[in-house]
Amino acid sequence: MTPAACDWLDGLRRFSEVHRAPRPVRRVPMPSGNTVASPAALAEGRILAARLSAWRSTVIPAAFAADPRLPVVLTTSAVGIDVAADLLATLPEDDAARFVAVTEKVYRGWCMQSPDDDHRLHRNLWSWLKAPLPEARRAEFARWPIGADDAYWLHRQGGQDADHAWRTADLYRWDGVEATLLATDVEERFHGGR
Repeated sequence: MTPAACDWLDGLRRFSEVHRAPRPVRRVPMPSGNTVASPAALAEGRILAARLSAWRSTVIPAAFAADPRLPVVLTTSAVGIDVAADLLATLPEDDAARFVAVTEKVYRGWCMQSPDDDHRLHRNLWSWLKAPLPEARRAEFARWPIGADDAYWLHRQGGQDADHAWRTADLYRWDGVEATLLATDVEERFHGGR
């Protein structure tokens, strides 16, 4: 990595340690006193794991190969960070040293403190769920009807570097027990972060 990219990545890692999300992954207490991930966290983990697994032989190696001087930052959720830890364990040592997974909130905070808008110091991949979508957005996805008690989940995925950016989203129905894929490559209207 370039010295500037290495400094930027080290700064992000330090910033992430200091600004970890204060709330833990939602857990449901079990009678034994142990905890188990909630059904929603388990479903989210399966969705994110499937995406990272698919990317493992395509998107991720391409991101590392495109410019060996730059780190690769995966922005995801707290659940996604756990999933990414499994991925990290399988990366070649040189790639693992250039990889970090952080929450979207931490990434945005770091980029406000240490801007790299033109992506000269890093590549960004993202895979995270907007779940549940606010009630006000239900009409946007009306062509994929769901029950009144169900919720829409949007799996946002993409990447950006100095030369190009891409993004897509998959739409899911969450019924409180299971997430069911409704559509892939869904186009979103911009809603100012909603």
